[in-house]
Amino acid sequence: MPRARTLAAASALVLLAACSGGGGGDEAAAEPIVAEDGVVAITGTDRLQWSAEQITSETGELTFELTCEDAVNHNLVIDGEVIAECRPGQTGTGTVSLADGEHEFVCTIPGHDRTMRGTITVG
Repeated sequence: MPRARTLAAASALVLLAACSGGGGGDEAAAEPIVAEDGVVAITGTDRLQWSAEQITSETGELTFELTCEDAVNHNLVIDGEVIAECRPGQTGTGTVSLADGEHEFVCTIPGHDRTMRGTITVG
């Protein structure tokens, strides 16, 4: 019986590590996005991560192009407002005007908000 418990515990640890969605240190940190001509292209990955966690922009109107990888829906919520949504393999767009300062963006699909958060610095 002790061997079975050891195997079960080891299997549970392997599953937890596989489902953790990061922290393994094998992925390079995503480069920040700098908005060009008021357009921000960002991807929501199948691993429940953003393609970047930092966005910078000049003051003014921003258009977000949110692309979902092949398996998972995502949305892009800034300061509590849904800006864009997409289905697997598709792109959704939305436009917003943000005041100078820092703004939080997040995916509010249940369970995604733990790992899909970032900051937009405007101005």
